[in-house]
Amino acid sequence: MKLFYVATAAAIAASISMKPAQAEDGPIKIGFAIAQSGWLSNYDSAPFKAAVMKIEEINAAGGLLGRKIEYTVMDTKTDQARAATVGAQLVDSGVDMLVVSSDYDFGAPAALAAKQAGKIAFSLGAADPKMGVQGVGPLAFTANSAAQSEGIAIAEYAQKKMNLKTVYVLEDLTIEYNKSACAGFRAAWAKDGGKESIVGNDTFKNDDPSIASQITRLKASSTKPDAIFMCSFTPGGASAVRQLRAAGIDQPILANTAMVDNYWLNAAPGLKDFYLPAFMSLYGDDPRPEIKTFLDHHKAKYGEAPASSYSVLGYSLIEQWAYAVEQAKTTDSQTVVDVMNEFKDQPFTAGPTTFTTQLHIQLDRPWLIMKVENDSFHAVEVYRNEFKPDMKLLFRIGQ
Repeated sequence: MKLFYVATAAAIAASISMKPAQAEDGPIKIGFAIAQSGWLSNYDSAPFKAAVMKIEEINAAGGLLGRKIEYTVMDTKTDQARAATVGAQLVDSGVDMLVVSSDYDFGAPAALAAKQAGKIAFSLGAADPKMGVQGVGPLAFTANSAAQSEGIAIAEYAQKKMNLKTVYVLEDLTIEYNKSACAGFRAAWAKDGGKESIVGNDTFKNDDPSIASQITRLKASSTKPDAIFMCSFTPGGASAVRQLRAAGIDQPILANTAMVDNYWLNAAPGLKDFYLPAFMSLYGDDPRPEIKTFLDHHKAKYGEAPASSYSVLGYSLIEQWAYAVEQAKTTDSQTVVDVMNEFKDQPFTAGPTTFTTQLHIQLDRPWLIMKVENDSFHAVEVYRNEFKPDMKLLFRIGQ
């Protein structure tokens, strides 16, 4: 099915008539082919609002290269085929850069349309390195870190800071993101603890109404694990957490970043000992001044904090691209890409950012470790993973 959607995207994009370049004194145009409805809107909407905030900040300061930025948004409705169509329509309208959804499976069809037109595509938060050179192509980037680094960071933190020795892994097979997070976690955990310290592995699907069978197998494990690692996303991940606790499994639950933020905690009231790596805290305890500034500006503009901590990725995406455009002194895609490929721990609001000609995703950007306590996430500390995934792990070769 995914191959069909990708082929559809390529076919639509290949038929796009190239538009004349924008006049150098005309507006710079950004298109957003993102989910404003469907489950993926939970991950796209907040970074989109933050991206708009950054665009308006740039315009208020005189624009980019002295030109105003205009933007257009079209709803993909969390549908891969529609993403291909929407991406093609936005590229055909003459955008200088296309922003696509926060997941590779749903963002790639639109990104392929940009590729065919020779335009940069930038994902709001895809954590799959295929949203880059080896997947969509050399004009594709993501604002996020590789999902493998999420798994690596929480594995290292659990071993080095929490002194946990054994773990049981529950893997949600619904999307590639989950599989990559679990792959990174297993690699990092086994690196320091040995493969035998992963005492069990099991799988489920996000829309499974029950994980009773998985819980039965977990409880029957010959070795009681020190912790559970679950790579999933809401709403299924929230249901799985509730079922684990209801079954009397009280070990710490380690998770990936997609389970961040308080919006789902009412599904697991009284939850504690739940840890994950996050982009930032929305709850007034993030230790980094640049995040405090971002949150203050967001509240001033919208009258409230962001709905999701993914929001900082959208803000920083525009920040990164605009910085490269200023350095390149043009919006020409290849010239801008050449600048971005030289980023080495370049400081941006989302954190130090590195791109190369081979990788357009972050491998060791620092994470904010968070835990749930008193029905809210709370910041613990900033942690930067030591182990960086290689190409085999990033693309799950042999995993």
